[in-house]
Formats: sequence, C-alpha cells, structure tokens
Amino acid sequence: MPKKRIIGLIAGTLLSATAHSATVYVSDIQFVAIREGLDNSTRAVERGIKSGTPLEILEQGDGYTKVRTPSGNQGWVADYFLSDDAVTRDQLDTLQASINRLTKSRSEISNSLTISQQEIKELNALNSSLKNENRTLKQQIENNTELSKRAQDIVTQNEDVSYQIESLKQQANTAIAQSKRLHDSTEQKWFMIGAATLLGGLLLGILIPMMRRKKNGSGSWS
Repeated sequence: MPKKRIIGLIAGTLLSATAHSATVYVSDIQFVAIREGLDNSTRAVERGIKSGTPLEILEQGDGYTKVRTPSGNQGWVADYFLSDDAVTRDQLDTLQASINRLTKSRSEISNSLTISQQEIKELNALNSSLKNENRTLKQQIENNTELSKRAQDIVTQNEDVSYQIESLKQQANTAIAQSKRLHDSTEQKWFMIGAATLLGGLLLGILIPMMRRKKNGSGSWS
C-alpha cells in the first residue's frame, strides 16, 4: 500500500472520533458511487446516489471521506463529490418552492385586492345612491314644509273668511230683524190709517144725513 495512502488512513482514523455523526451532502452532480477503498477503481458499494443526498461521516483523510448512506451501506467517496451545505440544485428547488408559495400568495392577495376594489366600487355606488336618496328626501321635506305652510295659510284665511261670514250672517240677521220691525210698523201704520179712514167714513155717513135733515128742517120753519 502506498505510503501516502497509509498516512491518509492513519489521519482518517485519528479524525474519525471527531468526524463521527457529522453530515455532508452529495454535491451538485447527478449521481455518485460509494466505493470500498480510496480509489475510484475499487468496487462500488452503492451506485446512483443522487445529488443532495445526506451522508453520515465515519472517517476523513487523503481527499476521501468514509460515509454511511441512508440505506446503511458504508464506503469511501472523494471529497470533491461532497459539500457541507445543501447543493445548489436543492437550494434552487427550495427557492423555487418558496417562489411558488410567494407567487400563490401574491395571486391570492391580488384576488383579494380585486375583490376589495370591487367591494369598494359597490360601496361607492351605494354611497352615491344614498346621497341621491338623501337629497330627494330633503327636497320632499322642503316641499312638505312649503305645503304645510300653505295649508296653514289657507286655514288662517278660512278662519278669517269664517269670521267674516259669521259677521255677515249677524249683520244679515240684524237687517232682517230691522226689516221685520219696519214691516210690522208699516203694517200697523196702514192699519191705523185704514181704521181712521173707515171711522171717518162712518162719521161722514152719519153726519151728512144729519146735516141734510137739519138744513131741510131749517128751511121749512121759515
């Protein structure tokens, strides 16, 4: 065995205690094989390990790391196939998933914003309608107030007219009473005149024959 490889095995043994349970990841290469020894020409213990696969570190040294795969196989892999962090492709997948979530969230926010804008438009339309109704109601109230004032004026005028009518009725009743009194007085006067005329006629009817008899008597005596 070459001296360099022996030194690497010794160094790997010394470091195995501190490296145990640490984790590395298959670097950004499509597939990696785990081999029995520190040489790519040795037999592969497990093939087709995908990039991003976590491997448990068992030993390290001479540019190689002994690892345990998720399936439980142990073997060596060159350090340039490994990475201390998740590989770029996995990071990209993670970032892409984050971007997808953000895009979905943005879409949901956009939809919510659209709905909110529509609701705002509807509220504005409703507000405008309520303002128009308010103006109409104010106009109706003003019209009703004007009608009420006119009605009050008419009532007042009717009260004045009623008072005037009542006054005219009283005046008419007074005039009728006065006319009746005058009529009664006139009838009484005419009755008295008629009676006096009748009495005078009767007196003349009595006196004239008497005067004639007296005149005739005086003539015979002479």
